[in-house]
Amino acid sequence: MSNEESLPSTFSINAWTGAEVPATPVASTWRQWAVARHQQIKVKPLAADEPVDLRDWWDERVGWGLVLRDNDALSESNRATGTDVPEELRPLLEKRRGSPILRYRPEAGGESLRRYYTDRPAQSVMLSGSQRGTAPGRLPRYLLIYGSPTEVPWDFQYLLNGPCYTGRLDLTGEALSNYIAALINNWCDAKVKSDQPLIWTVDKGPNDITFLMRYLIAEPVRAALDKDPQVKGKVRHLAGPDATVDKLAAALKDPDRPPAMIVSTSHGMTGPIDNPKVMGRDLGLLVDANSQLVRPESMLDGWNPNGAIWYSHACCSAGSNNKTAYLGLVPPGSPVEQILLAVAGLGAHMAPFPRALLGAKQPLRAFIGHIEPTFDWTIRNPESKQPLTSTVVQALYNRMYRTRPEPVGLAFSDMFALVGQLFQQWSQAKDGALDADAAIRQRNREVALRTQLTALDREACVILGDPTVALPPI
Repeated sequence: MSNEESLPSTFSINAWTGAEVPATPVASTWRQWAVARHQQIKVKPLAADEPVDLRDWWDERVGWGLVLRDNDALSESNRATGTDVPEELRPLLEKRRGSPILRYRPEAGGESLRRYYTDRPAQSVMLSGSQRGTAPGRLPRYLLIYGSPTEVPWDFQYLLNGPCYTGRLDLTGEALSNYIAALINNWCDAKVKSDQPLIWTVDKGPNDITFLMRYLIAEPVRAALDKDPQVKGKVRHLAGPDATVDKLAAALKDPDRPPAMIVSTSHGMTGPIDNPKVMGRDLGLLVDANSQLVRPESMLDGWNPNGAIWYSHACCSAGSNNKTAYLGLVPPGSPVEQILLAVAGLGAHMAPFPRALLGAKQPLRAFIGHIEPTFDWTIRNPESKQPLTSTVVQALYNRMYRTRPEPVGLAFSDMFALVGQLFQQWSQAKDGALDADAAIRQRNREVALRTQLTALDREACVILGDPTVALPPI
């Protein structure tokens, strides 16, 4: 049967004249009509733009910006152009021309950053709810804080970690120049290899928190890397008694296997608490299996970080704050409270280890570490024994070892997003702690303790270095 014979003999339409049902046979010219275009206006599809790739920080819809302490001694025009930016940092602004300078003001209460212009009035850019990107009034997704934590506090970096992918540089002079030169050139001369990761894991037995850090952080990262067909068999894991200063130094200095990814889990040095000068000098240094300190000078004697990224899970490995969130959690006068108070007594500082590595002649790309201690409850639920470290493992492997690796700020964004989720759980548990039923009150108090403790732990993890850096592809 032909197509023509299969056609209906008439067309009907759903119009009504009041007298008849309009119907008509198909015209003999139907073939020409069928293949001719009869649409009168070319209509643009009503579809939103495809989501931008958040790895593309240079896309103006994503954006990168520099955060500085505001300077009321400067005109608004000079604040917009950054005349107070150190000379060593200026090449980065030239390279990333069009990127905004945003200013931290303590009186903003953590709600906004101030942006100044040369051609329009200044405005406050809200941290929550702002459109994203580099256009006027927008908040870039990637932010680099420049300055010490006394100028732009750690607490404000904690806030920025929620809506933005945030890093910090607290370097001056030659150290700053070294880092900026490497960043601008994307570590073009780096010899580090992403398929040669190094994991250094202190383990002092089941009664020590290093045991949990090994089996809940280091071992899952090692297992994930070892399943990767491009990395399998190349992971160096110095664990337990092998996690020594000498073996770490030897692994870092091996010219045939320069690691691009370094993961370490250990205690961080916080003593002697009765000698603040020495305590500050050694703050956060990794403590090896023999209780010896990993000093930056011993590592840098024969090793160039040259583009590596280091994740260090150790107390105060990134620095110290001028206060602690944990007063009232532990008994007054207890050894833990004494440590917490002694560290806070040092003030807000960046730790010496990442400072040395980020400012080296051939510097580290980024260092991720903590400002306060990690509690065992924050990496494993004390009731269910469920591990609570999946976002760390995913950041270090699933997101940083993609075919096109994610920048470090984006890779750790899920971990920082947990802070808001945990505080939301805490808020509900806090309200439940007022319930008339004693058992419900007790249960909610326990949930409030665990969720707030874990939120504070994740909050106090910071990225040092520019948040746009990523591992070199394999």
